[in-house]
Order: sequence, then structure tokens, then C-alpha cells
Amino acid sequence: MGIIWVILMYALGIAQLVAFQAGLQEWLGLHWIVSIVIGIVALMLGPIGSLAVAVVGFFGAMEAWNWEWWQAGLLCFPSLVIGLVLLVVNGAAGLGGLLFSRGR
Repeated sequence: MGIIWVILMYALGIAQLVAFQAGLQEWLGLHWIVSIVIGIVALMLGPIGSLAVAVVGFFGAMEAWNWEWWQAGLLCFPSLVIGLVLLVVNGAAGLGGLLFSRGR
């Protein structure tokens, strides 16, 4: 099961890099090879570079691919989206537990 997760994470990273490339190509008119090299260098910079790739990829998916904001968000910020969903589910479960425990 672990190897499947690794493959999915690499596929997600490649999709984010392609969205980054599309964003740079759309805004700055850069050749796709130059955009990919900039993206790879940015990813080597650590968390700040990864955040830059995610943000540019988000807007690249929206502008170049004409995706909706939530689709681009799922592509570029999947951990944030999953975290928000889990936060809402946990909050609803806690509220439900509070309401049902008062009835006893």
C-alpha cells in the first residue's frame, strides 16, 4: 500500500509542476522547458519554493486550464482541503456529542 501512496504523491507533484508551468507560460510567455526548470529549482528551495510552486500552480490551473477555484485548490493544496474537511467533520461530531449528551 505504501508504494501506491508514493506513486500518487509523485503524480500529484508532477501535476502541480505542470500547472506551475502553465501559469508561467500564460503570464510571462516563457517556453515550457524554461518554466519547468524554474519550477524544479523552486522546489529545491524547500518550503518557500514549494509554496511558490503551489500558488503559481493554483493560478495557472485557474487561468490557463480554466479550472474552477475549488478544483485548482484540490490540485495544489490537497492537505489544506483535507484538513478543513476533517476539521468540519470533527466539529460536527463534537457538536452532535454535546447535543446528545445533554438529553440524558
